[in-house]
Amino acid sequence: MSEKSSIWRNPVLILVFVLPAISIIAGVGLLVMALRTGGDDPVLDEVRRTARGAQVTDLSADQAAAAGRYAAVVRVDAENGAVEVFPVSGRFTRSAPLQLVLSHPVNATEDVFLQLDPADNGWRTEAQIDGSHDWNLRLFPSDREWRLQGRLESGELAARVQPALQDAGEEP
Repeated sequence: MSEKSSIWRNPVLILVFVLPAISIIAGVGLLVMALRTGGDDPVLDEVRRTARGAQVTDLSADQAAAAGRYAAVVRVDAENGAVEVFPVSGRFTRSAPLQLVLSHPVNATEDVFLQLDPADNGWRTEAQIDGSHDWNLRLFPSDREWRLQGRLESGELAARVQPALQDAGEEP
């Protein structure tokens, strides 16, 4: 006859019972440590400040662009070394210059700030733009009354810029 072995001599059963028990004990221990931690953690304080700052961002320029139904196309003329903006909709002041910011997606030191002067069909300025990577676009007038945003993809020569927010009456 075979001898009956103890249930604790089987390694598989040890794993089945002991590992979950250890996990529960460790989880309770981490929870207790987290609850005992005071509010003087500088990293958490910075996160709280950042979160508060994000909630008070001024969106009035985006709201004005949505209300005025502004939209435009930004075109990079690599052949002639120029950047052009053509209005699509909205009541643009055609005699006033526009500001265009091309933000590098990774390196802020490579951002390009352009002032576009009124031209026949829109606005234009002379500039060489690197088309080997994407650009985040922001277009606004000198008084920053409204703001349009878009993205110029790598290798593309034109991009639509539009309000970051939609008008309350407009469907997505």
